[in-house]
Amino acid sequence: MVDSRRCPYCAEEVRREAIKCKHCGSSLRARRSVSDWHRTADDKMIAGVCGGIALQFGVPTAIVRLGFVLMTVLQFGLGILVYGVLWIVMPMDEWESELEPHGEDTTQEL
Repeated sequence: MVDSRRCPYCAEEVRREAIKCKHCGSSLRARRSVSDWHRTADDKMIAGVCGGIALQFGVPTAIVRLGFVLMTVLQFGLGILVYGVLWIVMPMDEWESELEPHGEDTTQEL
């Protein structure tokens, strides 16, 4: 039997070693410190900025992405400018090497 835990965002059962919830797509890893602001390597569409912000504040990544889209549309492109600045300022997280242990393919559904 596979050991499981509940996703803190959607309350669905996921495998204990899962990095991302297979139901809602939220990252399941805890941050090392509340002051760490990093882009994510495993939860990114462009540069990982939205994934890093979502992980920092404990909200689903889709909500942060929607916020950037709304900020871009309603504030005449401000969302793109803020995203670009955060892309430059926020470093990539150091967990990228943990995603592929021993050269295994981790692209399977978690």
